[in-house]
Amino acid sequence: MLITDISQAYSAVSVLLSGVALVGVAVSLVYQAQQTKVVRDERDRATHREMVYLAMGDPALAACWEPPDLPMTFERYRQICFTNLLMGRWHAAYQLGDMDDATLRHILSQHFRGEVARLHWSHARSSWLYSTIGGSRSRAVHFAEIVEERYQVAVNGGPPVASNRYFDSSDPRAMDPQNLGD
Repeated sequence: MLITDISQAYSAVSVLLSGVALVGVAVSLVYQAQQTKVVRDERDRATHREMVYLAMGDPALAACWEPPDLPMTFERYRQICFTNLLMGRWHAAYQLGDMDDATLRHILSQHFRGEVARLHWSHARSSWLYSTIGGSRSRAVHFAEIVEERYQVAVNGGPPVASNRYFDSSDPRAMDPQNLGD
């Protein structure tokens, strides 16, 4: 009888340990699947960035992408493409939790002061909103809502700073280290 009780106790412990091991394997597989997705997403983003960089350097390759909504110079096209890369970077950081709402709002408030940023969002917003809000990821939706909110605040706040007014080399005091403390 004692041997039977001991045998049953070992069997129960064995079943319990097997169950814990099975849960551990399941958790490990889920984690590996998530890591694989992260690696795949980063590979896709890196490929996309490389294609954008190539198009930004060659008008013949730029013509392989969809045409702009409005006629523009190649320089302006390059600015819009680069702005889209910036937005993609902020989107990724927000999705990963590396950027909170307050930081995103601050960055976008500064960003949308500029002409190119507003031009980019005015043309790209429908695609961004469609692809993020049309998805099932709530952080992506929230990102798009914050971008649209900050864009609207900027537009309602007045005209943007023209890109040709960003840098003023005619003023000898411009960015002079002695004037930065003023």
